[in-house]
Amino acid sequence: MMKYIDKIHAFLVVYETKSFSKASKILKISQPAVTQKIKQLEEFVGSKLIERKKNGIILTTKGKYFLEIALHLRECVDKVSNRIKYFKEASIPFVVGASLTVGNYVLPNYIPYLSNLIKKDINLIVKNNNVLAEQLLNNEIDIAFMSAKINKPNIHYIPWKEDKIVFFSNKPLPSTIEFEDLTNYEFICREDGSTLKEQISNILKSQNKACNHLNITSYVDNSTALKFTILNAHKQYISIISYNAIKDEVDNKRLYLTKVKGLELHRTIYIAFCKQTPEIDQIINYLSNKDV
Repeated sequence: MMKYIDKIHAFLVVYETKSFSKASKILKISQPAVTQKIKQLEEFVGSKLIERKKNGIILTTKGKYFLEIALHLRECVDKVSNRIKYFKEASIPFVVGASLTVGNYVLPNYIPYLSNLIKKDINLIVKNNNVLAEQLLNNEIDIAFMSAKINKPNIHYIPWKEDKIVFFSNKPLPSTIEFEDLTNYEFICREDGSTLKEQISNILKSQNKACNHLNITSYVDNSTALKFTILNAHKQYISIISYNAIKDEVDNKRLYLTKVKGLELHRTIYIAFCKQTPEIDQIINYLSNKDV
């Protein structure tokens, strides 16, 4: 049926102009070509549709009936054309993935700037690093901001910024403390297997210290839950978290920091992508040269 749409269009133009010659000018094809289209259409429907007269053309009885079908088809085609026009003009969102802490506490401040930069709406998806890596490889997201590199082929990583990791509590702490003195406090930590827990353990091991020396009483499975668990506790607890996750609470003196002597904790946030596009180049250049 689709291959006869142009022939049905020719039929309508001939009917509306009452002339094969006028139809040929509108359709910008020769008059014999118009005649050929009508002939092919009549062969397709199995009936003669148009008769030529000295003063123009007339529709046969079957032609009048077919006219209703042709007009209905034109209406449907116009609706499809409008939808295609909308599709062409619509902005396809740019999908950004981010690991949990980065997506919840770091990246939201940047989204309006990035959206204006690439002239597209941005959809932000917050997942753990392993899921983000799979989504990049499956083309489900365009770019990701990750707190750790996942060893997958075809993913490119560019260091973006340092994420400071801090010791904090719901009660005031000494401004500095010895690592050994941390055993005097009860700890709530991230669960085994979390990226942050693994990164902290590796840093401590590199400095001949270990998490299992701490008095850990319970575990939680994400940074937001960790923050609010300690924030709402009735007695004092200590934990370790990205400073970005608690900055507001520290500024408002609802949570308190301490610095462990001789210990610096930080990790790198990476920009990750598989296919380099103009939008990704713009984002990388912007974030590499300017802060919000």
